[in-house]
Amino acid sequence: MSNITKKQQDTLSEKLRQRRDELIKMIRAGTADAGRDNVRLMGGEVSNPEDQSMALQLADLNLTEMANEAQELRAIDHTFERMKAGTYGRCSECGSSIPYARLLAYPIAERCMECQTRHEHPSGGRDTTPSL
Repeated sequence: MSNITKKQQDTLSEKLRQRRDELIKMIRAGTADAGRDNVRLMGGEVSNPEDQSMALQLADLNLTEMANEAQELRAIDHTFERMKAGTYGRCSECGSSIPYARLLAYPIAERCMECQTRHEHPSGGRDTTPSL
């Protein structure tokens, strides 16, 4: 069982709902922008090769941003599933409690700081560069 209270979980749940709503709006806006950009490119509004290149780069950037937003949206949905299952606030690797301060800062956290560090740096943060 997690060490967060029902009130704390409610606070985190509301924060996640608000972020989820923001992401959905951003994805919808990005989809509309991408459609307009594609119409401009196909319609020949952007005729200068440098402008076309810039327009394509901006369209790629927009798609990358939408992919990141969609990934965060999936993580939020997964977090709500963990809340329902009663596993929210527990590290998915070692099972220890994730401190409320960490969850407040990063509500979709699935690992405690120690396991997250190991996940990001398999060497545990130690310098593994061979000595000369």
